[in-house]
Amino acid sequence: MLRTDIDIPAAGVFLRGQNSSALIVLLHAYNQTPTRMRQLAAAVRSWEPDWDILIPALPFSVFSLADPDSVAQDVIAKISAVEQLAHKRIILLGHSIGAVLARKIWVAAHGMATGSEHALPAQRWASKIDRIVQLAALNRGWVISSALNPWDRVRWTLGKMWGNFCRHALGRDPLIFGFHRGAPFLTSTRLECLELQRTLRERGPLVVQLIGTIDDMVAPTDNVDLATGTSFSYIEVDGVSHEGIADVSPASRDAIQLAICGTREEIAAVELDSADVYDIHTAEIDDFDLQKPPLANLRVKDVVFVIHGIRDRGFWTRRMAREIRTQASKRGHRCRTVTSTYGFFAMGPFLLPWIRRDKVQWLLDQYVTAKSLYPNASISYIGHSNGTYLLAKAMVLCPAIVINRAVFAGSVVRSDFPWQAYLGRQVMGVVNYVATSDWVVAIFPNGLQAMGQDLGGAGHNGFDDARIVNVRYVEGSHSAALAAACWDEMSKFIFDGVPTLPGSMLSQDSCVKRLGAYSPFICAFLALSIVGGILWILSHFSGPDLGWLMLFLVVVFAIKTAVTKL
Repeated sequence: MLRTDIDIPAAGVFLRGQNSSALIVLLHAYNQTPTRMRQLAAAVRSWEPDWDILIPALPFSVFSLADPDSVAQDVIAKISAVEQLAHKRIILLGHSIGAVLARKIWVAAHGMATGSEHALPAQRWASKIDRIVQLAALNRGWVISSALNPWDRVRWTLGKMWGNFCRHALGRDPLIFGFHRGAPFLTSTRLECLELQRTLRERGPLVVQLIGTIDDMVAPTDNVDLATGTSFSYIEVDGVSHEGIADVSPASRDAIQLAICGTREEIAAVELDSADVYDIHTAEIDDFDLQKPPLANLRVKDVVFVIHGIRDRGFWTRRMAREIRTQASKRGHRCRTVTSTYGFFAMGPFLLPWIRRDKVQWLLDQYVTAKSLYPNASISYIGHSNGTYLLAKAMVLCPAIVINRAVFAGSVVRSDFPWQAYLGRQVMGVVNYVATSDWVVAIFPNGLQAMGQDLGGAGHNGFDDARIVNVRYVEGSHSAALAAACWDEMSKFIFDGVPTLPGSMLSQDSCVKRLGAYSPFICAFLALSIVGGILWILSHFSGPDLGWLMLFLVVVFAIKTAVTKL
């Protein structure tokens, strides 16, 4: 019989054990309540009658706009409230995003919540956390992918559309967006886990992750964090789904009991080999070391990201990266380059802020991988076009991102970007190449800057901050600075800190200058033309015809988003 001996207001459920020798905290999944964990709590009581059980009520509803950092802090406060019982050890168990929250609670309890504006001091009970159990954890974050069945893909796509409306119309992110792959909350959590693991080393908690073999909700690459979870013990549970893994069914009961109560030796006897984890749960390898699975390399001192822009498949990045590595070798540096691609990015999607945000979160995910593989390296960055926007936005969204030096080419960042908030803290130096004839930046991002968007014309006008070196000018259009003639001076800046010469004898093309001056009017004209065209089309349909047209467009859009990756 489960019984509640201590009532903690708004804490969910607290179940007192026989002598309170340990505390286990059960964190439910998305769109669930503490009631969902009652069956698991009953099983824990039968296995360990002396333990106290805390099941916090988490604001994990579909329409929740709660801040994940604040949710973690609330759970920490609830744990502190029951620590009057002086437990000898604490076990955190989470299901789905509750498992991610468990990792956040662990690092935040140690005073390492760098992603929060109001980080808590280290808790006196933090060192008592000696085990974290994860059930179908979304450790790397969710994405809408081909792993979902078509109906779930449509539901998640519609949910994402609602979430983007909340973000851009209401200025509030849905809670579930904090657990999207590359989201600032998730990125900060993963980086904090890396740092704390290296600090504690062998004194860290045992982390056991149970993975259902028929998880029909997320892709395997969402479950397993190969960057920050290399020390985890992974156990596969046959015939169990994403939601069903928390049911303590005959298929999962023994595995859950082992994960919660088993010794390290018992768990090690059944866990997956690291190579098997990699083979089963990774996507195609990105552009890091070619070992499978990739291992941390402590000797690498420099990592350089080379990231392409819009309307570009990034084939040039590998050529530039090869030269960067050659220049590093001449200096005796052990250097790795990252030329991973986020795919072809057309102009239309680039103009949509929610799709740009997805690409930013892609970069944040890549950053975590680089930090996990090369923990002793300083990270620098060379970005072209949208690649410059990705880094600038990443620094704004995630204070945990630290870049040594950055080179921008064909930049689409605002000319008035507030570098004073980031120079010396998140980036040590920036060089920005301005082309003589970059009509792409002069018209579109430059015009959108005047209209209040977070895009801008730094690739056409340069940055306003005098501490940024604006190289005026390199001859050519949008890709002018990608020419091989610039690679040597980029390398000198990246590796030696030698500032690039800020100017040359070239001048900007007069026609492009005029386009830049009139860009707000050009963008406004194009926008009005598009709206006018839509209204003209609608004016030629009425009654049933209009209804059928709208239905047809909705169906086409739903099918397109359901069967393709966003």
